[in-house]
Amino acid sequence: MNASAPSGPDDELAIALRDVEHTYASGTRALQPTTVDVRSGEFVSIIGPSGCGKSTLMRLVAGLEQPARGRVSRHAGLRIAYVFQHPTLMPWARVRDNVRLPLELAGRRRQDIDRVVDDALVQVGLTEFSDAFPRELSGGMQMRVSIARALATEPGLLLMDEPFGALDEITRERLDRELLELASRRNLTVLFVTHSLHEAVYLSTRILVMSPRPGRVTGELAVPDALPRPDDFRVSERYARLCGRLGAMLKAAAGT
Repeated sequence: MNASAPSGPDDELAIALRDVEHTYASGTRALQPTTVDVRSGEFVSIIGPSGCGKSTLMRLVAGLEQPARGRVSRHAGLRIAYVFQHPTLMPWARVRDNVRLPLELAGRRRQDIDRVVDDALVQVGLTEFSDAFPRELSGGMQMRVSIARALATEPGLLLMDEPFGALDEITRERLDRELLELASRRNLTVLFVTHSLHEAVYLSTRILVMSPRPGRVTGELAVPDALPRPDDFRVSERYARLCGRLGAMLKAAAGT
């Protein structure tokens, strides 16, 4: 199955994968021919069993891997930021210095860096912790620092590979809500990997379902409710029905 975004002008495409395949040097075939479109402003989640190629797909979009076959296209001038499953912060550096790192590496002026870092910390609610060290923060707060560092690069596309998977459920739900508000406020395009069908339905405008390795997209589910969504969406009948449909699609993709 090809995963296409809702119809619209081609210049609205943020990324386009065309018949992309990937095999690692070890000989492991990670992806079968896969075609995916993501349009600007979409929040697209990818869900599937462990090892199905979700992270490989993300790395191809980011340009960290090159496909064995097929083509990956990105909108001209698109800035991409990547948030990994673990915060990967410098433990010896304060929050502010962790957030400013990519800007310093890019050679931005100090005056600009200070302004952008301040704004990013405001966006994730960490202004009062700007001088703290990572070890002084909870897991959820460390992930906020990682998100602030990504936002500081002023991306158009945010790639997030199971960023909340290691957090407790209460923290995870709070960060889900904050992420939706951020994405809406900054008009971000988001490609999000998760193992949680409940998280995928709450966050996404569209969900792609992948089969076991070698992975391919076997189905997609649209969630048309406007973003950001209220907390009571999680207890609505519509949410329950969508979760049920997605669960059935996952079982079908896994052949169970």
